[in-house]
Amino acid sequence: MRTLREIEQRQGFSNRLLSEQLERHLDLDPRDRALATNLVYGVLRQQGRLDALIDAFAHKPKRVKGELRTILRVAAFEMVELGRPLAIASSEAAKLAARLDPQGLLKSLIAGVLQGIDRDAAILDVALDDGDPVDALVRRWSLPRWLALRWVASLGPERARTRARALAEIPAIDLRVDLARISTAELRERLLLDHPGIEFQALPESVGDQAQAMRVRSGGDLFHGPLFGEGLFTIQSLGSQQAVRTLDPRSGERVLDACAGMGTKTLQIAELMQQGSILAVDASADRLAEQATIRERGQLDDHAGLDLRALVADLKLDPEPGGPLDPNHTRYAAVLLDAPCTGLGNLARHPELRWTCDLADVSSCAELQAILIRRCAALVEPGGRLVYAVCSLEPEEGPAIVHGLLDDPAFAGQFTLELEQAWTPEQHQCDGFWLARLRRH
Repeated sequence: MRTLREIEQRQGFSNRLLSEQLERHLDLDPRDRALATNLVYGVLRQQGRLDALIDAFAHKPKRVKGELRTILRVAAFEMVELGRPLAIASSEAAKLAARLDPQGLLKSLIAGVLQGIDRDAAILDVALDDGDPVDALVRRWSLPRWLALRWVASLGPERARTRARALAEIPAIDLRVDLARISTAELRERLLLDHPGIEFQALPESVGDQAQAMRVRSGGDLFHGPLFGEGLFTIQSLGSQQAVRTLDPRSGERVLDACAGMGTKTLQIAELMQQGSILAVDASADRLAEQATIRERGQLDDHAGLDLRALVADLKLDPEPGGPLDPNHTRYAAVLLDAPCTGLGNLARHPELRWTCDLADVSSCAELQAILIRRCAALVEPGGRLVYAVCSLEPEEGPAIVHGLLDDPAFAGQFTLELEQAWTPEQHQCDGFWLARLRRH
């Protein structure tokens, strides 16, 4: 409850705010931690649907707001998705509402709404998914209306519904295996020993060539345990893994990870290179501070021929003359720009974006992306390659950015577009991800 209210009030990332709450209760039973996680992400994914169910049985829906609505969302989710009996859900909801309602005046409202949902949720779900395609995406599949309108227009009603349904499901946990240190078969055996009850799912046939990838459906907190601590695997979504695979960093090259963040892709580059130099750049010193952890987990200091450096720098600004981001001084064989974006391909893993992101964010991200790709293009050496990637499938953040660069007179004739590809929830059962690779002449 507290986490959901904080996400709504602070407009923050669900994973960070949930982690803050869980860290305050380290003695919480693992099953309770798992339930809390399921409730937070589940309610956010299903919020539009839950609101439609609540509104169908509330006498005055507009008056059901704030903490009371959050309580009803949680109770409704427990009933329709987790199979919790009406009596238990109603009792727990009434207890949570006691702080708001010491006289118990809300008990009958809570009981009436939940009784209606318990009785008619399945029938209402069918009705919510019927009729106008945009309304169905909003009310049954919990998309914001502005995004539902875009998807119906660009994808058509059926594919838009298929994508929305895929993003309403609990996402798989994708692992990237450090094949230089362990095989996928050995990692599977050791994970099964460390995490009893873990469930593996074979990768979909369309991505069966992903040698580094392993998919897990459940198995507790994989961040705990020696295998993760030793860096033998990294938790990284399947779509996200494609950026470095497409970059194809090679031993001995000089590589720039332009928006390195906390270093997940930096480590992936290092795993594939083994030797050479990598410059990881980010505007946030806090994010780059994680590079120390990345070094330790990946045992990168054991590679005498690998030079990994981190640099706090804002690529929007003019580079320091003679520095590593000055194209007149230094260029790179391979540049990865995993650009800041809306993250709208991540609505399953970051469901709060459904309610915190809007159309203006698409435009503001595209403005920044257009600046960053030009900065990075200037840093590619002749014959080198640039990979641009975003965890969004909105065309302004993907194709428009790359083709805008190619059409820019300042870069006319300098690059060839070798590849552009989308990874989609409905086709690849992963987060939405778009990338392109360009080769400098």
